[in-house]
Amino acid sequence: MLDPVRKGLVALATAAMLLPGAASANLRTFGLVQPVELGTVTLRWLGLVVYRARLHTDGARRFDWGSPLALEIEYFRSIDREDLIQSTRSEIMRIEGTQPDLDTLVGKLGSCFRNVGKGDVFTAVSTRPDRMELYLNGERTCNIRHSDVRKRFLGIWLSEKSRSARLSAELRGE
Repeated sequence: MLDPVRKGLVALATAAMLLPGAASANLRTFGLVQPVELGTVTLRWLGLVVYRARLHTDGARRFDWGSPLALEIEYFRSIDREDLIQSTRSEIMRIEGTQPDLDTLVGKLGSCFRNVGKGDVFTAVSTRPDRMELYLNGERTCNIRHSDVRKRFLGIWLSEKSRSARLSAELRGE
């Protein structure tokens, strides 16, 4: 079980699962034809940088859940895979409540996650609402097909109900 400070850090860092470095150059390879950056944010917890996140769309200049999206998260702290899975589950539940397919969705996402360390970059690319590919340092970790996976997973960072409405708005380019 995580202590409260680490639990908060992991929850916010999960809201950090996917970002840049060499990854930005690969967004075309990952499926975005004309990547356009909408926003970049840096998450700090107790003054320490946890991650930097960047959101890209495919040719659009404004955020739209219906458009292809890529979220890159560059980690500045080590986070265990199991902590990422646990915080993903709790954040999705916090945002949307308990849904009948939550275990299935989290199971699919959990198969994508790996332990991350300083400098690692996770990138989530969704070219369709029900599909998402995740990459760690440019290597694909999985390809998920699940109803509304784009909004449900990326909502951890982009939803108006996210842990930080201000950072979410900045990521969305608002």
